[in-house]
Amino acid sequence: MQLPNQHSTLLRRSTHEAVFLASSMIDRCAEAARVTLEEAENKSTIPLQRQQLADAMVALARHRAKMRTRFPSCIETAINHALEAIKDTDLNPTPRPSNLASLESVTLMAEAEVSQFVETSRLQQTVLPVVEERLTRLDTLMSSALGLPVVRADLNPMRPEVLCGALMEVIEELGEPPEARNLMLRHLTRPFADELNRLYEVIIRLLEEKGIQEARYRLRLTPGAMQTASNIMPLQAMTGPLGQGMANLAAGAPMQGQAQAFQMPAMADLASAEPAVPYSMVHDFLYQPQWVAHHDAPLPPSYYEAVRREMQTCAAVAASTPMPSDRELYAAQQERRALPVMERPPQELDVQAVLPQKVWGEVASPQARTQTLVQLKSQAKKVSQVIGLDAVRALIDQVAGDVRVLPPVREAFVALEPALLRLAMSDPRFMGDETHPARRLVESIAQRSFKYNDEFSKEFAQFIEPVRRVVRELDAQKDATAHDFDNHLQDLESRWEEEDQSDSASHKNGLQSIHFAHDRQALADKVAWGFSLRSDVEGAPKIVLDFLYNTWALVIAHAQLTDTRGQLDPGGYLAVVTDLLWSVNHEAAMRQPAHLFEIVPHIVQTLRRGLEMLGHDPKDSNRFFDALMRYHKPVLRLRRVRSALDAEASGAPTSSMMDLNDDLPDAAEAGQGGSSFAELKADTSEQPWLAQRELAAAGFMPSSSPELEPAAAATPGKASVPSPARDQAGAAATANAAAPGADADEQQARHRADLARLREDTWVDLFSHGEWLRAKLTWTSGNGSLFMFVSHGGQPHTMTRRSCEKLLRNGHLRLVDSSEVVNKALSEMKDRKKRRRTAAAA
Repeated sequence: MQLPNQHSTLLRRSTHEAVFLASSMIDRCAEAARVTLEEAENKSTIPLQRQQLADAMVALARHRAKMRTRFPSCIETAINHALEAIKDTDLNPTPRPSNLASLESVTLMAEAEVSQFVETSRLQQTVLPVVEERLTRLDTLMSSALGLPVVRADLNPMRPEVLCGALMEVIEELGEPPEARNLMLRHLTRPFADELNRLYEVIIRLLEEKGIQEARYRLRLTPGAMQTASNIMPLQAMTGPLGQGMANLAAGAPMQGQAQAFQMPAMADLASAEPAVPYSMVHDFLYQPQWVAHHDAPLPPSYYEAVRREMQTCAAVAASTPMPSDRELYAAQQERRALPVMERPPQELDVQAVLPQKVWGEVASPQARTQTLVQLKSQAKKVSQVIGLDAVRALIDQVAGDVRVLPPVREAFVALEPALLRLAMSDPRFMGDETHPARRLVESIAQRSFKYNDEFSKEFAQFIEPVRRVVRELDAQKDATAHDFDNHLQDLESRWEEEDQSDSASHKNGLQSIHFAHDRQALADKVAWGFSLRSDVEGAPKIVLDFLYNTWALVIAHAQLTDTRGQLDPGGYLAVVTDLLWSVNHEAAMRQPAHLFEIVPHIVQTLRRGLEMLGHDPKDSNRFFDALMRYHKPVLRLRRVRSALDAEASGAPTSSMMDLNDDLPDAAEAGQGGSSFAELKADTSEQPWLAQRELAAAGFMPSSSPELEPAAAATPGKASVPSPARDQAGAAATANAAAPGADADEQQARHRADLARLREDTWVDLFSHGEWLRAKLTWTSGNGSLFMFVSHGGQPHTMTRRSCEKLLRNGHLRLVDSSEVVNKALSEMKDRKKRRRTAAAA
């Protein structure tokens, strides 16, 4: 079958939404499974069972980051495969394939396969009852989105077996023994069912907001049942609404009442300058492909009479309403400018807003814009044109009130209204098409504006001026077409692309440094593991092992990654390890003091050369070299004593002898020998090691950064709580951090939820060096432990997960809601109309 073009974008958005939520889904499942595994271990009285539960819990903790990274891609692949399979499927309804195998097939399975089969069946059997209610609803909506005439639950690309299969794939990839794998899956099952139920709720809401109507179930009657029905009453003989509905059902048409009947609005409502068409009608008009064919009609004479009266009213209002001067508008702007960025209250705007006349000219007047609307309504020939005009005004009104967008950008949208209204005369439903150039222009400008959080900054001025020029040119074209909107959008996007390339070059070095540091750390971990398997590390001093496992492993990894000549041991940094370990073996060195005297200079020279190549601060290694010198000191002093004795025998003057007992560093300084790798290996899960130059290039925020301190300690006026309407997430985070009685667990859960929402291209407000910056998340490490944000000019800001949590807790990192502006306007238009009616009544 061929998927409908008009819904392909919606199917992609549904897939993207599922992929976006997958990481946080699996992370919450893992946390819930960890809790239940721990409870089961504590309750168990069987030693073997307790050990298996403990192993499963350890395995889950070890692979949690990998699951969080891998599960989204598995879900995306599974859904895409399901969508591809639909194209090769006919429309004859077939029963949903069962996952239960026959007894004969089970007997032929290997034991591991039987175990996997049982766990898979248990997973689906647990999931289905939990999601059954929402799954039924999703099946009907998804069938409509796929363009199917009837419900085909087996073709739902997000049906439980598809998503359960993605979970099974992730579990299989972990490479754990079957016992641990099955225990992990068993404790993941119930939380996964709950998360799947929440996902279905999100997808259902998305489909409904896009105007998708439920497909109908096909009524299948057996021959006996049909005969019984015929004996009762033939369908043709039934009268009234019930008979008509049954006849429609038999003919394959929807039941009467499944869709609301269209009722023509009053002519006064259609002619009004203030959109009075019901939201449900506007929604169906934009998103129901057959609306025009079923409900469009020529306008009656009474409509034109109502429009004539409306034009007279609008002219009278325009003549009697004085326009505020630009000086008054400028004074209000200056009051806002005097406030810190995050303290500025949201500026309310709508289609009746007065704009600066110096910037916008004639369209600055709300009366002029209204007269344009009414004049176009007088030229309309059909109901669809009038509703299209009302839809544009209602959407611009809603977009103008979206306080997430800076006021000058929303003013530009208000000024663009006349051009959009004229476009709606030829294409009334264009606002319902996400691919239409005019809608893309509005959305692209809004999304680009999220790069800025200060409307008075020089950088924002460079952004808004080309936007204003485009709006003025479109308003000046009385017959602007979709092609004209597309050309202007391409010009803006070309300009933005050049700016992005410039910014990208600025933070490229930092990103390369982070990537290289990750690769180097991964290789260093392997080198350190190889050190731990050597026989000559037994009995070695702790301080020496610590140096090898951490610092020197990095030196070797760095040399191997930067080597361009294909050497086995570039720099000889691996070979020197044998000499170093031998030199600190006191018994071996005392037996061959001449050899130690010979190799010590080479050891020290090689170590210092390697540390210098790595960019390691020499001060950080002073303690190690002091301890190394004290380990070599007894043998070197013995050599000097022997030389002194030879000189004395020959009659030459000698220096006084030193006490040979003060040989070795004490345990407190150098540590005891024989420590294990597990005790000494540094914890690199938080971040890889970076040299000072790499830290500077990546804009790394150290744990001692003042931004990580509570907001109260920041510069007054800089870290204050923003308006909730402007940034609800940031305000809530700051309020919770300041509330002395706030529940710690609830706050921690909220911070984790915010962290889970962090994805590449997410915008945040970041308090750095005494000012609030708008930054975008451009990179995260595979295990979710490092984040790199980039602010204006390509300035990188890199931090660990722990630092992110501190910033969120202290209100210095605030997520910005940058979801699609037009889509949000459509979904909230109904609520805003209700609020306005309530306010008017009050």
